[in-house]
Amino acid sequence: MRGGGADVGVKDTHQAAYRIMIHKEQIKDDPELLALINSNRVTRWIGEKRHIIAYPVSNNTIYNLSTTQPDSHFASATNATYTTKGSKPAMMDVFSDFCPMVQRLLDYVPEGEVCEWKLRVHDPLPTWVLDSVALVGDACHPTLPHLAQGAAQAIEDGAVLGVVLSKLPDTTPQSINKALRVYERVRKSRAEALVDMATASGRALHLGEGAAKEERDKQFAALRAGKGPVPDKWADADVQREIYGFDCAKVAADDFDEYFQKIRILLPLLKPRGRFPILALNTI
Repeated sequence: MRGGGADVGVKDTHQAAYRIMIHKEQIKDDPELLALINSNRVTRWIGEKRHIIAYPVSNNTIYNLSTTQPDSHFASATNATYTTKGSKPAMMDVFSDFCPMVQRLLDYVPEGEVCEWKLRVHDPLPTWVLDSVALVGDACHPTLPHLAQGAAQAIEDGAVLGVVLSKLPDTTPQSINKALRVYERVRKSRAEALVDMATASGRALHLGEGAAKEERDKQFAALRAGKGPVPDKWADADVQREIYGFDCAKVAADDFDEYFQKIRILLPLLKPRGRFPILALNTI
């Protein structure tokens, strides 16, 4: 969005992720792991600066694992590199102090099929819209995976875009731009709030030894008795209501007319360059 005056750089989170799929056939002789894949349960293993979240998918035929750990394998990579072929021994070493069940799961990953993702974000953009172009998904609100909202928020973007474009009174560039501004109005603050929440949740999960970890672990212990807050925000009922109880398409449909009418397109502030006028936009 440099054309719109934005020049936001990539932020290195110093975190990376392995993404792993274990097929049921691989663990058919391990009753403990079979119980995991046959369940409808999400399991999270946490440790200092690391965690693993895992759950069955594909009608309980695949066990999906996503890890987060310190980024120690991208130091020599170019800024454009987001993935690297990983080493199975290195992966095993990262989680060597986790429980035997984790060790067995990771050991099922075939040698040569380990891939590691670098986790990056950027600061909030001043706008997601320039003329008749709008950004969606990671292009405008990249998020860490700690709330499982990366793809989900991109889907919300698409749903709201579908609503606002279906309500266009005409297809002039001015009306398209105003509709895209409504999309931004509905989506931007919500998506960015969830990005911040995911970052905060990761900090809570990855605490090292100290008073903060002791307090977090007390909360986990109290939670088993049905008391107190949930340190893992992904599993917090109030956070789940905030995430999954919000009907973005309904909000866009209900508020479209009000927002659309309040957005004013002013006369060009600068002389047109070539055939494309530069418009100044006031938004609510």
